[in-house]
Amino acid sequence: MTLQWAAVATFLYAEIGLILIFCLPFIPPQRWKKIFSFSVWGKIASFWNKAFLTIIILLIVLFLDAVT
Repeated sequence: MTLQWAAVATFLYAEIGLILIFCLPFIPPQRWKKIFSFSVWGKIASFWNKAFLTIIILLIVLFLDAVT
């Protein structure tokens, strides 16, 4: 497996892990509300939005590279 596909696999595995953590039933909604109401999240939200869009564009380019 090349380095680029290892990076893609790592990103997708991390995404799956994050979704599974969000789906865990032992964490009550009140706890999630407290976690997501930290003021730090608002300050880094614009950075993470740009980073996420960059990762999505990179994944699209890698997909198109694999198709051709």
